[in-house]
Amino acid sequence: MGEFYNRIIELEALNQHWQSDAAEFALLYGRRRLGKTYLLQKFLSEGRPHCYFLAAQTSVTANLLELAQTMIRTSPESGYTVADLSTIGNILRFAGSLAREHRFALILDEFQYLLEQDPSIPSQIQAWWDTEGIRSKIFLVLCCSHLGMMEGLGGPQAPLFGRFTFRYKLPPMTYRDIALFYADSNYSTRDKLMAFGILGGTPRYHALFDSRKSIGANIDQHILSPIGLLRHEPEVLMLSSQVRDAAPYNAVLGALANGCTKPNEIKQVVGATSAQLTFYLRNLMELEWITREYPFDEISDRRAIYRINDHFIRFWYRFVDRLRSVLEFQDYRDVYTASVQPRLNDYMGLHPFEDICHQFLKAKGADVFGQVIRRASRYWSRDGSLEIDMIAELADGSYLFGECKWSSSEVGVPVYYSLRDKVARMPEKYRNSVRYILFSAAGFEESLRATARRDGVVLVDAEDMLA
Repeated sequence: MGEFYNRIIELEALNQHWQSDAAEFALLYGRRRLGKTYLLQKFLSEGRPHCYFLAAQTSVTANLLELAQTMIRTSPESGYTVADLSTIGNILRFAGSLAREHRFALILDEFQYLLEQDPSIPSQIQAWWDTEGIRSKIFLVLCCSHLGMMEGLGGPQAPLFGRFTFRYKLPPMTYRDIALFYADSNYSTRDKLMAFGILGGTPRYHALFDSRKSIGANIDQHILSPIGLLRHEPEVLMLSSQVRDAAPYNAVLGALANGCTKPNEIKQVVGATSAQLTFYLRNLMELEWITREYPFDEISDRRAIYRINDHFIRFWYRFVDRLRSVLEFQDYRDVYTASVQPRLNDYMGLHPFEDICHQFLKAKGADVFGQVIRRASRYWSRDGSLEIDMIAELADGSYLFGECKWSSSEVGVPVYYSLRDKVARMPEKYRNSVRYILFSAAGFEESLRATARRDGVVLVDAEDMLA
């Protein structure tokens, strides 16, 4: 295997369940490219007896044939033939026989392809688990990338409800995890944060970037080049997610990437009815490509806005999709120089850096402030005249207000005073006990540092974020 970064919690959970004496039945799922398969390979690389099977988009007969052959190769001395293992029930019984006395793992990866072709498979697994599997030492893992389908597998009406002994939804990596990909590089802290802002928390993408080359050279090679592996990535992801008509989804994502956040704004750009737009937005949220966001202390859907959840998807629709025609007729390196590089700082300052700051608060806020952060989000007023990058409620009932600045120069005192002016316009209940935090990727002027020491303002620069 290549380098393996983080996923410590997930590996520890798998190891703990492996070491139990009981039968284990796990559900591992998450978005594509997040490293589910790599995690399982790392877990199995310790010499654990196992059969790993990657289902394909083919018929259930072809998949079961391949699974049977894989099982036989795992234990050729068993005497089983392919004909003996023509059903999922027989395959499970074979796996159970290998797990009578000792642990044996059966990993069914991309399980959704089996389920799509034969919806009865969960019922067959249930019948085997209830009568035989639960009394063995089997370590059975269903792994897949179809979020809605997998979440439904353990639902109250599903055959496998209550059977899973362990279920985990693999999240994207955080910016701190991603920085590990560039630990031995010459990248500055700012470069590492920018790499996260461009590629997001998907480890597969960062494994492509060559940290001996600049961020710009990597964007050229892997994203803008006609033969770059990420040039058509969202289209590939849509196809693999079985989106039937990609056109309206592309339009929605393009609108979001270029600043439309409210349903009426998106609807006008897309040319869809309200019902159609609701359908598209719901499907994109199920894919976890977008999220619905509410201002701090608000729960009304009328106040909700939509944002792209994945930074690479946002970057691709902000630049690649928008520059598609230009990229067809100009050298992609010239396109980067003219149309991407000058806008990278603006791009980072809009959403990616805010996300990084919120991640920092979630991970380190309790240490910084000595108390639990109950909740945090952005805020915007009903009339759009007031926006604050971060509001959080602390355990003692006080409120924390923050600004996130991705700039090329150090942040000075005016940013702090501007934030105080914004807070003065907030409802009185938020102003009784107030604390402040300022984030800056480029650092802070000494005058602001002196003011912060006097007023108890927390300052967080790029180095602090990765300390």
